[in-house]
Amino acid sequence: MLLVPDKTKPFILETDASLEAWGAVLRQYDHNGELKACSYLSKAFNPAERNYQIYDRELLAIVRALETWRHYLLGTPHPVTIWCDHQNLTYYKNPQKLTPQQRRWHLFLSQFNIHIMYVPGTKMIQSDALSRWPGYNQTEEEERITMLPENTFSHDLDPNYLIGDNYGYSNDGDIIQISVIDTELQQRIKKGLEEDQIAQQVIKGLTEKELTPLKQELAGWKYNDELLLFKNRTYIPANLELKQELLKLYHDLPSQGHPGIFGTMANIQRYFWWPGMHAFVRSYVQGCALCQQMKVNTHPSAPPLAPIKADPHTYPFSTVTMDFITDLPESNGYNTLYVVVDHDLTKAIVLILCTKTIDAIGTARLYHDNVYQRFGLPNRIISDRGPQFSSQVFQEMNNRLGVTSSMSTAFHPQTDGQTERTNQEIEAYLRIYCSNHPKTWTEHLPLMEFSHNNRVHSVTKQTPFALLLRYQPRAIPHLNQQRSEALAAHELAHASMAQRIQSKFKPFKEGDLVWLEAKNINLGVLHRKLKPKWEGPFSITKVISPWAYKLQLPEQWKIFPVFHACLLSPYKATEAHGPSYSEPPPDIIEGEEEYEIEAIVGHSPKNARKPRKFLVKWLGYPSSENTWYKPEELSHANEILDEYKRTHNLL
Repeated sequence: MLLVPDKTKPFILETDASLEAWGAVLRQYDHNGELKACSYLSKAFNPAERNYQIYDRELLAIVRALETWRHYLLGTPHPVTIWCDHQNLTYYKNPQKLTPQQRRWHLFLSQFNIHIMYVPGTKMIQSDALSRWPGYNQTEEEERITMLPENTFSHDLDPNYLIGDNYGYSNDGDIIQISVIDTELQQRIKKGLEEDQIAQQVIKGLTEKELTPLKQELAGWKYNDELLLFKNRTYIPANLELKQELLKLYHDLPSQGHPGIFGTMANIQRYFWWPGMHAFVRSYVQGCALCQQMKVNTHPSAPPLAPIKADPHTYPFSTVTMDFITDLPESNGYNTLYVVVDHDLTKAIVLILCTKTIDAIGTARLYHDNVYQRFGLPNRIISDRGPQFSSQVFQEMNNRLGVTSSMSTAFHPQTDGQTERTNQEIEAYLRIYCSNHPKTWTEHLPLMEFSHNNRVHSVTKQTPFALLLRYQPRAIPHLNQQRSEALAAHELAHASMAQRIQSKFKPFKEGDLVWLEAKNINLGVLHRKLKPKWEGPFSITKVISPWAYKLQLPEQWKIFPVFHACLLSPYKATEAHGPSYSEPPPDIIEGEEEYEIEAIVGHSPKNARKPRKFLVKWLGYPSSENTWYKPEELSHANEILDEYKRTHNLL
């Protein structure tokens, strides 16, 4: 019968490899001190692995076993003892020029706290049998050659050492730790007990034969002439330096990894105890400079926002904010957008095309030609700390013209939050209208600027045009629909942001349609800036927990379909809007169903060394239905395919 693994107790991993296969047994001692098997493994080597040297096959058996039982063996409180006939592994005791495969094994093994110990093959009958076929004959290649740092190996240790000096059994059969510290530290603890009043009272109560009032309070205490134990944990006397040294062992060492308060407490309280231990551990971790310097501050101090106040005597474009949207796909020779916003009054925007290489003089020229000649010189310019605005040339020009320059503090773009918010709206607009044809974004800017300036702003409750021109321009008739769609997109983005910040999370249900955040999903779309932020919608097929959901993904995606709720967003369908996707039925051509292609939106791989596939978007269907096809499978859409290849220089 297999023993249920217990991560709080030591593990023993027994491995062996032959020419044809490898085998492994995971073991632990039960409450009676008998070594029992928790699980078995056996697998044949593939043809390439059979060609490995014997020391590589032996090490591969260890790596494969650790990979399979990683959930048990990674981060264990005790070293994982590996039993093997390690005469062949001594090859790695000495410096070697490792192959790429061996380097990957070395990196993987470094995650585990392992201790390799030699056990004769005659005593590892089960792993030996698991690594060999019936009738297997050992070949000459199995002769032990000679592998791992010297301190990884044990010498002259009995396999039962885990129940020797370092471990014992309590009255209820649990393995308890008697000593996990070196002799010097143990002597310091012993000496500290002599100066600790609590320890002396407890020891006196335990050693006196007659019953004393203290005897009633000594449940859980034990004394073995060396160490004082409380509930099978070593008692640490009131000595600051001694406690600090222990915390260094269980917090600072690379094998511990500077855990937080909870992790450090969990590590040390397995073996030690003293009054006020939790408060001491918390104080130690909070005072660790490396943790403060290297870790993310999950509770940062955030002062309240201080909005930039408008000048009561302001006029249009007297105070402007400006920023650049960079790394857009090249369109008509441009790859960057210069955004200027009237901060104080109208909230109107001016969009100017440029390239990413523009400097301070070029920025000043663009402002002169596109803003100054319409609205005059500003009194104040608010910007981030981009080189175009922070350069000495730009600052000197502002000083000579009497313009005040206000730049954001380092890495704090919220100073120029209005332009940052405007940039988000512009990028959302371009994603909506240019995702299928990203190199046409420059053609959409006039309508983008018009739609923004012609809609009611949430702050002023009026349109920028109304405040700037004193009348409301009439939209061109055939642009009404596009303008309405743009306004709806902006309102949806605004409502979504407000909901994320203000409303409470509502769990999803099975059958709900949701969007999946596209940030970490690579679907071959070329331009990151114009890539959709969400993919879907997808149906939820199973509620794993209130925080995890299984989605019905396309089979071609090859992605594990369970996602955290933070990566999902509810799909909204309203009666007022009507269906977002018409999903037209296929045409029947020569007895075959054929759907109409709307566009080819991506390809993979990016280089030509491997056969390419193309991502097809279907007319009237959501992106969740996008499908990958080989070029020969798109023979009915040669024109669309050739146009995509020409646009992306794939011919």
